[in-house]
Amino acid sequence: MQKSVLIISAFVLTTFITQINAQIKYTINESWQFVKDIAIKNINQFDTQNIKTELIDIPHTWNIEDVVDEEEGYYRGVGWYTKEVKIPTNFSEKEVFLYFEGVATAAEVYINNTLAKTHIGGFTRFMVPVSKFIKFNEANEFTTFKVTVKADNSENEDWPALRADFTFFGGIYRDVNLIVTEKVHFDIVDDAANGVFITTPNVSAESGDINLKVKIKNDEASTKKVKFITKVFGPKQELVQEKTTTLKLGAGISNEFNLELKPVLNPQLWSPDAPNLYKVVCEIYDAKTNQKLDESANPLGFRWFKFDADKGFFLNGEYLKLIGTNRHQDYKDISNAVPDHIHVEDILRMKAMGSNFLRIAHYPQDPRILEMCDRLGILTTVETPIIDTVTENEVFTENCLIAQLEMIRQNYNHPSLIIWAYMNEVILHPKFTNDKKRYEIYTKYIKDLAQKIEDLTRAEDPYRYTMIPNHNSLERYSNAGLTDVPMIVGWNIYNGWYGGSYELLPEKIEEIHAAIKKPMIITEYGAGIDPRLHTLYPTRFDFTHEYGVEYHKYYLEYFAKNDFIAGVNVWNYADFNSEGRIDAVQSINNKGLVGLDRKPKDVFFFYQASLLKEPFVAIATKTWGQRTYVEDQEGLGISTMPVQVFSNQQEIELQLNGKSLGIKPVVDKIAVFEVPFINGINKLVAKSTNGTYLEDFSEIRINVLPIALKNFPVGGISINVGDQRFFYDDKIDQAWMFDRSYTKGSWGHIGGKPYVRPDKNMQQPYGAKQTIKGTFNDPIYQTQLVGIDQYRFDVPAGVYEITLHFAELEGTQAKHLPYDLTEETKQETKITNRTFSVSINNKKIVDKIDLLGQYGEYRAVKIKSEVPVKSGDPLIVNFKKIVGEPVLNAIEIYKKL
Repeated sequence: MQKSVLIISAFVLTTFITQINAQIKYTINESWQFVKDIAIKNINQFDTQNIKTELIDIPHTWNIEDVVDEEEGYYRGVGWYTKEVKIPTNFSEKEVFLYFEGVATAAEVYINNTLAKTHIGGFTRFMVPVSKFIKFNEANEFTTFKVTVKADNSENEDWPALRADFTFFGGIYRDVNLIVTEKVHFDIVDDAANGVFITTPNVSAESGDINLKVKIKNDEASTKKVKFITKVFGPKQELVQEKTTTLKLGAGISNEFNLELKPVLNPQLWSPDAPNLYKVVCEIYDAKTNQKLDESANPLGFRWFKFDADKGFFLNGEYLKLIGTNRHQDYKDISNAVPDHIHVEDILRMKAMGSNFLRIAHYPQDPRILEMCDRLGILTTVETPIIDTVTENEVFTENCLIAQLEMIRQNYNHPSLIIWAYMNEVILHPKFTNDKKRYEIYTKYIKDLAQKIEDLTRAEDPYRYTMIPNHNSLERYSNAGLTDVPMIVGWNIYNGWYGGSYELLPEKIEEIHAAIKKPMIITEYGAGIDPRLHTLYPTRFDFTHEYGVEYHKYYLEYFAKNDFIAGVNVWNYADFNSEGRIDAVQSINNKGLVGLDRKPKDVFFFYQASLLKEPFVAIATKTWGQRTYVEDQEGLGISTMPVQVFSNQQEIELQLNGKSLGIKPVVDKIAVFEVPFINGINKLVAKSTNGTYLEDFSEIRINVLPIALKNFPVGGISINVGDQRFFYDDKIDQAWMFDRSYTKGSWGHIGGKPYVRPDKNMQQPYGAKQTIKGTFNDPIYQTQLVGIDQYRFDVPAGVYEITLHFAELEGTQAKHLPYDLTEETKQETKITNRTFSVSINNKKIVDKIDLLGQYGEYRAVKIKSEVPVKSGDPLIVNFKKIVGEPVLNAIEIYKKL
């Protein structure tokens, strides 16, 4: 949908004016003055002479740091941007526009301190005509005008989205362009579309129709006759056909025309395997002078598709299972102010994963996304940001309808796009669940709003499908009537993550299929994976790579067996910012197949093995740079651990340090090897055995801990207490082993049970998921042993440094612990905090520590001490309870001498 682009500086622009009559477009992203100040209420208060501003470039957001800090909440308010724009004075004879690709969430644009445009909606583009606000001085070669933008990401009940599980970044976070046209030009102001809308109402292998709806603005004071030329180019840029039409344009208005081209015979069809892209170029010429006035180039793909409630999805007459992901637009350390390169790389990586389907959720994204999907062959759905709840008033309704209309018109011509969606989980958090009558009024309003959006969408585009994605509450959505409105019903299902077992998935899906006789897409499913966590014992909600693979393997196998499930979208392609999240990684929803930095997780390789047609192999160790594990037998110096190899081949050979570990069959895309790792660097090579040259490599550092500590490890020991997960601190390259019980001559804990937080929904198997203040290594402190008596190490003589890690996980519940009546110094019953003492080899290190009272709830506490150990003596950390039960979250031990 991009027009011809000329990127040049204003200083050299006049060199080309006599040569170019079509549209000029270039970015003005650099050197804006910015201030974030909620106290500045209007343009008259914004004076850069008296206000300290910051020099920034676009794209920009003011929420890069405050959404990942430990403080609750982030700045949602006003930010002001201003810039002097210099243009040739002869632009006075043309029309000048500013084109904003994304300002969150509401924008006021001022030209020379006069309000030129207001726009509500942080995810759709908008155009600002500026010519009438500029005073051109014909005596000068250049004219300068001031642009000021008030961006506002405040919470406002009239602006969708109201609430959601992602961060609402503020700022001008996509490109700002200057566009210059002749007085006669394609109507680019109307919903920031480009004035050309292409449909292919009838397509087959033999023929493809092409119809155009064209909007041309005539800003002249008189009627105008123009010559309109349409050229269709094939996938190899060959001219397929050309048509010339004479059009009469009314003065000062937008003129609309419907044109029909000749059918293209035997078209090269567009599909994921062969994304054949045609191009439609529309040119406007002055009928008298033959001067070129404007040009618009748009993609064209010949394809036809159908969704069936029982048979699934068909593209170009053939069955196709739609499999892919969702996508949020932000990136590590730059939030949503993302350069074009990241958008391009994301779609390339999706294609490399084997995806053929993308749900652009929960809002329209950068133009690059759909452009890349067109080129690479990824079918898409895009939706407006109406999420969780709605506001029951006309202003909110109108803003929703405008957002839907802008989304449709701005993205109309992309052949990859097959579904318009809206209202994700819109009654997930109903306001009136305890008031049945009020709740019925509320859901009726939602149903009426949905019907208005549906009617608008079908009127604008009768050739694509519509969809509402719901969370997994069949009764609630069907009773509200929301399953009756769209053409497709999407379902966001997380059995085996937020509750229950993933083995309940078939029952849930089949219940929905029996009840709702409409095409079905599983619009979300996924499991959180902290890139730093691994385990030998996968458990629901443990945030490990291993459980993530197990979960996705079950889901994907079930989806593949059932044709009526037309498509599935993993939640999510990449980890993304969600400031209110309190999972394993603070403020991050980590259900991505790749990290926020786009580093693939193990599950990404599993999807490649499952979806790719070309031969593939990958070793599942690439995110695990270093690990610590105990040796198999005393004195052996070898730690045997399973290693998964993902492949679409029949069998795989694995080598360790040049020695073959044998050949294993690949079962359901995974071959599992028991690998006898040695201490230090271990080099793995996985090879296919079917004659096709196929290899993958991995290098892993293993710290093999001895069972008997006669030769104490030089690097020390780090233990994640009360946990069954390995933790890898990727910031400082430190490996933590999971906990174990003490055995004679070795080491481990004595007494205590893993902390399990009371949870009526049974989400958390053990530990807590609250954010731990004072650390980014939350998993170290989110688990603990409660009621621990000792931690013992049977070490050789020497001087040892012991670091104890604590956190109070009970929060306010800990304030209601009575004194233990057996406590020596206190006999009365009194409400107080958990209190205990710690000694090492009978030397008291911590006397009556009160974690809640001294440090507060959910705060990391680290206490380091040094003790000598005599020959023949163990190193024993003793915990003496005073009130409640002693706790220990982690322990480190290091031999100094």
